[in-house]
Amino acid sequence: MKERIDMEGLMVCPFTKKPLRQMKEKELVSLNAQIKQGDLFFYPGAPVNIEISAALVTANQTYVYPIIDNISYLQRQTAIVAKNRTANHLRRVSKEEIDQFYKTYGFGEDNTIQKPSKELKSNPISEEKITQLARLLPKGGEYFMSVVTHDVDSIHNLTYGRSFKYYFHMDFSLPRLLAMKNELPGETILVLGDVDHLPFDDDSVEALFSFDYINNYNKEVQGLAYEELKRCLKPDGVSIMLYDNSKPMHASNQLKADQRSKKALGVLAPWKKVKLPNIFFYPIKEDGEHQSMGFFSQSIAW
Repeated sequence: MKERIDMEGLMVCPFTKKPLRQMKEKELVSLNAQIKQGDLFFYPGAPVNIEISAALVTANQTYVYPIIDNISYLQRQTAIVAKNRTANHLRRVSKEEIDQFYKTYGFGEDNTIQKPSKELKSNPISEEKITQLARLLPKGGEYFMSVVTHDVDSIHNLTYGRSFKYYFHMDFSLPRLLAMKNELPGETILVLGDVDHLPFDDDSVEALFSFDYINNYNKEVQGLAYEELKRCLKPDGVSIMLYDNSKPMHASNQLKADQRSKKALGVLAPWKKVKLPNIFFYPIKEDGEHQSMGFFSQSIAW
């Protein structure tokens, strides 16, 4: 089993964007006492049915996020809250909904996470292409983040020869994350998260590579994911995002809007030279192969 990494101050609450800290032993004792009394719930409204041995918490202890098997459960769905902070505390949550929630996250003795289904398999890209794309990423810094893949070799190739203080791997699929957790480098911090509510502070990430096709999501989620990406990346950070060239690509419209804003500001206030992240969108064919066409990319700056 991998050694537990101290998570103090490394991430933020997906709701508040405020820093998270590691819960102390005395706090965990109190937390588990509240759980036994039936006072705490997961955000969708299911009563917390597990003992918590490690967790991250906001400063005012409003939101608690469990750490289980060295995975930080930082999806909004997995936040532990008081009843009045659940998604809809005035609505009764049915037994069927509660049971499905427990099953999804493996909460409780009767629920075991199954291996990733075929639908959760990501499309790997060639080692040659990974090497080519990796040249765009910084050689070092504070945060390196990989997102959504079952292809461990690709992550090893991306991080080879690079020196970052912290390495993160985030996925929205718990089965896929569990399937590869023991094959990732030992220093990797594993995060169960959401693309539209990233649990990272403003201007904190130097390098991000996402195998998740951003346009697999609807227009609203693409927009939120794009804004979250801009928020998290450092001003000189670099992100590479794959997309399916056969589907609508709404995030690119927001990039184009930023380009127009940059041009307009260049005319109205040319003395303002605030550099923003480099975001590269890379097209992938429906069959998983890369396109012969180049990047849709832009260094967003004004």
